[in-house]
Amino acid sequence: MNDLKVVLKKKNIPVLVDFCLEESVEFTVKPQAFPDTDWEFVMKISDIQTAVVAGMFLRENRIEISGMDQQKYKKPVKKGKEEETTEKQAHTRLLADKEGKNDNSTIF
Repeated sequence: MNDLKVVLKKKNIPVLVDFCLEESVEFTVKPQAFPDTDWEFVMKISDIQTAVVAGMFLRENRIEISGMDQQKYKKPVKKGKEEETTEKQAHTRLLADKEGKNDNSTIF
């Protein structure tokens, strides 16, 4: 189907080799010319299921695929504690208003 190319440091190669052996994925590894500490790892993806599993594995291990424009894909932004508490308070008030229980109202 397609080849999936990843550029790795030497220390990350065993992790990816173990994955390829477990999933029976054909691969090639060759050193890059510059910088000489990086290695080019190419996996031969044969079907959709293998592509999905490989993508999940690469994402889980924070390995980026070569040639992909990383700006196209937005990463989730973590919220601060102040924003979370404000959202929780607003959600609680909304639920109370829906049930007819307003925090500021008085009961006669």
